[in-house]
Amino acid sequence: MSVFKYNTQTSCLCGRGCVEAYADIFLKYGHRAAILTSKFAEGCRNYALEDVQAALDKRGVEYIVIDRVMENPPVESVAELALECEDFGAQFFIAIGGGSSIDSAKAVSLLMKYPGVKPYEVFYGMGKPSDSLKTESDLPVFAIPTTAGTGAEVTGFACLTRSDTDTKLSMYPVVYCEAAFLDPEYICHSPNFLLHSGAMDALAHGVETYLHTGSNIINRSVAEVGFKLFAGYKDALASNTLSDDDFLNMQIAAFVMGMAFMQSSTTIPHGMGYPLSHYKRVNHGLACAIFLGEYLRGFRDQSLVEPIVKACGFENTDEFAAYIAGIMQQDLHLSVSMDEIEKWTDDFMKLDFRLASNPEPLTREDIKGIYVRSLAPYIA
Repeated sequence: MSVFKYNTQTSCLCGRGCVEAYADIFLKYGHRAAILTSKFAEGCRNYALEDVQAALDKRGVEYIVIDRVMENPPVESVAELALECEDFGAQFFIAIGGGSSIDSAKAVSLLMKYPGVKPYEVFYGMGKPSDSLKTESDLPVFAIPTTAGTGAEVTGFACLTRSDTDTKLSMYPVVYCEAAFLDPEYICHSPNFLLHSGAMDALAHGVETYLHTGSNIINRSVAEVGFKLFAGYKDALASNTLSDDDFLNMQIAAFVMGMAFMQSSTTIPHGMGYPLSHYKRVNHGLACAIFLGEYLRGFRDQSLVEPIVKACGFENTDEFAAYIAGIMQQDLHLSVSMDEIEKWTDDFMKLDFRLASNPEPLTREDIKGIYVRSLAPYIA
């Protein structure tokens, strides 16, 4: 067996009411908290924010609520948030929301370690991803996910939008959350498309890390736990009949898939999905997962993907692909052209690290074929 590492540092606190049950933890980190979140859609309550405020008020912790986190957070917006947190004198951060809120809190925490240094230098000045085994910020971050998919609460990554290169890229230093509070109350009121997107994102993390050439026996085993959880709620997810247990299992699946893909990163579907998010404004989870079915069906050696498909509760990759397509039909509304597919294919073929991560070699025609077959219902 080749040399490998397995590294994860975030405590998982689970169950209804877990914020209040474990809120004394905050007192160990200070008495001034910055809460980073976003404005919820009209008609949707931020139950997590209400619980956090009540818990902090009860314990005499001062806090500021900043609800201006942007989706796919730009570096410039994170820098503005950091200035506000610095002026407040924040001693720790509580991120409430999806991956954007959690990634923003990680990035803000890191920026506050380097006052006066330009954000792009802090995030990308190293020239390559860090190999640190420990978090590289000084101020702790706590995560309270209100979606079940990104895994941002357990990974060291923080994906930001770069205006200088017009793309998304994880900052190079790693920042791990101290703990994640997983309360199913925070996702059970979500609209169906958000539940679908989260579950698909988590599934993509598990599938891609399982197949990644840099994976190992530990993170593949962790991913298998996520697949089995997914098998238990996949039918209810498709029919929009999720139970209380399903909601908690979705959160745990997102967490363990994050534990798995933190070790090796993602592969082909995530790389193919970025143009849909960037140019078509497709939700990240759907943008990546739309390619999962055809990606697995395209493997010449189906024995490589059979363990994934079986663990997820499907007989074969045809069933798996049909399920993915069914979820997409509920939520995805877009139009693409063949010219766009040609360009996205050319751009993808420049990503040597993506191609190298796949256990089978892929040609330009392979990538184009996955694009065409996956997006066939949406090609104008």
